[in-house]
Amino acid sequence: MKIPSELLTGGLWVTVYTPPCYDGDGETPYSVLYLLHGQNMDDRYWIKLGAADIADQAILAGQAPFLMVMPYEERNFDAPGSSNFDDAVVKELIPWVEANYAVCTERECRAIGGISRGGGWAVHIALRNFYTFGSVGAHSLGLMAGDWWYVGHLLESYQTTEFPRFYVDRGEQDYLAKDIDLFERALANGNIPHEYIVSPLGHEGAYWQAHVEEYMKWYMQGLPQAD
Repeated sequence: MKIPSELLTGGLWVTVYTPPCYDGDGETPYSVLYLLHGQNMDDRYWIKLGAADIADQAILAGQAPFLMVMPYEERNFDAPGSSNFDDAVVKELIPWVEANYAVCTERECRAIGGISRGGGWAVHIALRNFYTFGSVGAHSLGLMAGDWWYVGHLLESYQTTEFPRFYVDRGEQDYLAKDIDLFERALANGNIPHEYIVSPLGHEGAYWQAHVEEYMKWYMQGLPQAD
């Protein structure tokens, strides 16, 4: 579907996953996982990897149901510094989701993650909107300028216990390894708790397909569970 946007020309396309048991009039609000794609991908990429099927099976097995919101960055080759995508996510997409779905609006109920450029966006958005997300996943992230430094900047104002959960991973042959490792070292040097995993393969679909179940399990572990 397309939602209106004053920041992005032509609006913002988005795919929304709702669990099979979704009840917009229920008493318990749903958590939301925002998933971002990389270059040459679209808002269906996480669905193609199997994220919806994994969520369905986990919910049937007792996982608290949650929504997944997957926006399409149509101009995904534009320089990040001249893009309004990050502002559109925070100022337009999240408010739209929270106005149209029965979702929890607390930090712990929101997670964000992405692949490649989407992983870079997830980190960039979460660091600059500090209390918005409880979990941040950066899978083969395309590190955006200054974000490794911004971690240290935030440590001047926040305790390590105030930071969101972080999951950083890459393939052994990832051509972005140098930048990914730079970001991970910023977390490690700041004693910010995080998971860092390096596995075979490179910056490619086969790598993300091999690990999507691990990603989803990590996100779900960080979302509030049913009583």
